[in-house]
Amino acid sequence: MMAPGGTTMKKARRIVIRTLAAAAAMSLAACAADITKHGHIFTDEDLAQVKGGMSRDQVVLALGTPDTKSTVGQEAYYYISSTTKRSAAFLAPSLVDRRVVAVYFDKKDAVQRVAHYGLQDGKVIDFIKRETPSRGSEDGLLKELFRNIGRPTPGVNANGY
Repeated sequence: MMAPGGTTMKKARRIVIRTLAAAAAMSLAACAADITKHGHIFTDEDLAQVKGGMSRDQVVLALGTPDTKSTVGQEAYYYISSTTKRSAAFLAPSLVDRRVVAVYFDKKDAVQRVAHYGLQDGKVIDFIKRETPSRGSEDGLLKELFRNIGRPTPGVNANGY
């Protein structure tokens, strides 16, 4: 036989255990990776619609407005998508995948070919590096300017001839 307070202790214990389990589940969910997809996401059926000889307008109807066009001659449409993954909220996201679908046109504005490029086909470039690479050494400006003072010039004798 249980004391009248025994059932409330069991209930309280169950509530505490459930609360701790819920807190543990939420903390684990907060650590889950955050995957974000940007840009055009195509299925195989979408891409199969684009065939050689199609006009630019037909390509736009099938795939949508391109993200960018070739700057010289307007000979290609580019559809770009990327996938990033963030392991934790305070870490910067890392690029997991990048896809570029390029639709090339001929001189008559008809589809010539469709190409697929991935992350392995290109190089990730940091456009916001805030520094310009220069040719030269890491020496400072004054050291560069005055480095040859006191050194003899090859081919010139002591009299300057």
